[in-house]
Amino acid sequence: MIAKHRRLRTQMSLAMIFTAVISLMIFILGMAVFYTYLRESWVEGLSRANQETLNVLTENGAVDPDALTTLINAFSLSWSEEYADQELRMLIMSVIAAVIASIFVGVFVARRLSRPIEAVTYAASKVARGQYGFKVDQNTGASIEAGDLLKSFNHMTIALEQAERESTESAAAIAHELRTPLTILRGRLQGLGDGAFDPSPEMFTALVAQADTLSRIVDDLGILSRLSSGQFQPEVQPTDLAMEAQAVLTSLAPDLEREGITLIASLKPAPVNADPARIRQALGALIDNVRKYASSGGYVCVETAAENNFAVLRVIDRGPGIAPADRDRVFDRWWRGDTSRGRSEGGSGLGLSIVHAIARAHNGHATATSGPEQKGAVLSIILPLNSPPSV
Repeated sequence: MIAKHRRLRTQMSLAMIFTAVISLMIFILGMAVFYTYLRESWVEGLSRANQETLNVLTENGAVDPDALTTLINAFSLSWSEEYADQELRMLIMSVIAAVIASIFVGVFVARRLSRPIEAVTYAASKVARGQYGFKVDQNTGASIEAGDLLKSFNHMTIALEQAERESTESAAAIAHELRTPLTILRGRLQGLGDGAFDPSPEMFTALVAQADTLSRIVDDLGILSRLSSGQFQPEVQPTDLAMEAQAVLTSLAPDLEREGITLIASLKPAPVNADPARIRQALGALIDNVRKYASSGGYVCVETAAENNFAVLRVIDRGPGIAPADRDRVFDRWWRGDTSRGRSEGGSGLGLSIVHAIARAHNGHATATSGPEQKGAVLSIILPLNSPPSV
């Protein structure tokens, strides 16, 4: 009756037209049946002479005026004595039948159109009770708008479920990250207070280092929160990734050299509209990631280039690499691989999350792949060429 993938306003219009047509057809059919019965009944009740007169009138229209007057008088008498009441009853019955048909059609159409809303209402009550994994059946959609509503609701529940899971995991990870430096601080300070440790410059330096660790975790959380919540608005301007990368490498080269890491740069122009400070921050985080987890390779290569309408900032190392199964998790908060990214090697697990968030804030994305000949890792930031970021 109603097309499944029409717009809601079209379905409602067609439903009202269909209901009106059905009601009118029932009314017309009822009255047609009555007048057919009336004709047959009246003709059967005429005398033989009047029936012959009626036949002549029906066939060629030629009839005696007196005979025609007799027919009219006979019909008037029959109508006043019998058929007038029957017509009234038939009118009432036809109206009642039309109304009943309209009610059934209206209920059917209303249930069909309201089914997606009822499904969403029921699902919303489930989600309100914390069942974020509950999904609505998208096949119940009776219109394009209803289908979009169901699809959006399911996407929302997936996002809520993911947010709930990330919130739980983040809370546990934050507690784990803060526990170690806090335990060390508490133990050393208590030892100093009890006289178990002698105050010394080395002791105070160690305590300050633990405080710096706490401060770095808090700062990273603040930055990531602003980037992920959409509250961060990049201060965009025409920027060349090559120039920003050169500035970062100039400042970090001495530290990399002291750590025995060979630095190679291949910087080709890559113009974008971006926040230079955030680009430098992201590159710094990528190089810091190499220093913490891939320094065993003794090599890092930084590349910039314009490729297929995108600007690419790429950092290549020869470290342990990233397992294929972990590449989709590299940019998750608090993630560390089982072999190369243990807590003992430092880091909070937030650096690459911040890189990913900075890329997304500039309408781009970050990727992780294996290095040449499946050795090491390649971490890339890919941004649109000269495309303004989302704010």
